Amino acid sequence: MRKLGIVAGSGPVPLKLAEACTQMGRPLYVVGIEGEARADIAAFDHGWARLGAIGTAVEQLKKAGCEDVCIIGPVKRPDFSKLKLDWTATKLLPRVLNAARKGDDALLSFFVRWMEDQGFKVVGAEDVLGDLVAPEGAVGAHAPDEGALRDIDLGAQVVHALDDLDVGQGAIACDGLVLAVEAAEGTDEMLRRTARLPETVRGTADKRRGVLVKLPKPSQDRRVDLPMMGTQTVELAAEAGLAGIAIEAGGAIVFDRDEVARLADANGMFVYAFPKPEKS
Repeated sequence: MRKLGIVAGSGPVPLKLAEACTQMGRPLYVVGIEGEARADIAAFDHGWARLGAIGTAVEQLKKAGCEDVCIIGPVKRPDFSKLKLDWTATKLLPRVLNAARKGDDALLSFFVRWMEDQGFKVVGAEDVLGDLVAPEGAVGAHAPDEGALRDIDLGAQVVHALDDLDVGQGAIACDGLVLAVEAAEGTDEMLRRTARLPETVRGTADKRRGVLVKLPKPSQDRRVDLPMMGTQTVELAAEAGLAGIAIEAGGAIVFDRDEVARLADANGMFVYAFPKPEKS
């Protein structure tokens, strides 16, 4: 079995990926990004690297014998003028800055190509966590009605329309009105922002309306930054009064699926994986 190197950003997902590898007996090595990755990665064979020390990260992955690499977990966009760069990063800086000007997708795609040039096969989390990729249909007892399906279509159109601007992977629509678009703050903050809107435009716990829609942007490399959701997404969507959450089938990872279904059912909400839009 090929050894997997995990380049870990923030959040719980890198740890879940490492735990899944351990359970399936796949050898792994984790490189934690300092200031981003959780200290819990110390439970696995691991090392640390500064965000500006990409050469150090690659050296660690090669020394550990990694063949495949998964880049996973959000990383805050740095102030490039203040980064402490190693020699490799210094040589790459002009190309990195050029990619960064084109947006986060371009920046991630640059690093994917560069890692492949170093001899690694870059894989997506779904290649490792295949059983967690959302299949088409409802997760739980509830399904969207016709009004919610129209909101799902609207939300997907918004994400597609904003692809060229590299804005985000999510939108919230309610009764044909776009309430929020995900930007640099991320999904959780977008949901909290929606919860602060007047109840005249959004749903409530007593009368749920609106849908959080998340799907990959058409032009993004699906090996990095695939949409993911779990119990916290459901909890925040419930607080925002939404009727449900919609994700693209085969284009999103659902963690703790049984608990997600239980929470959604308890709140009278749906979690629904819709077919991949033809435009994507």
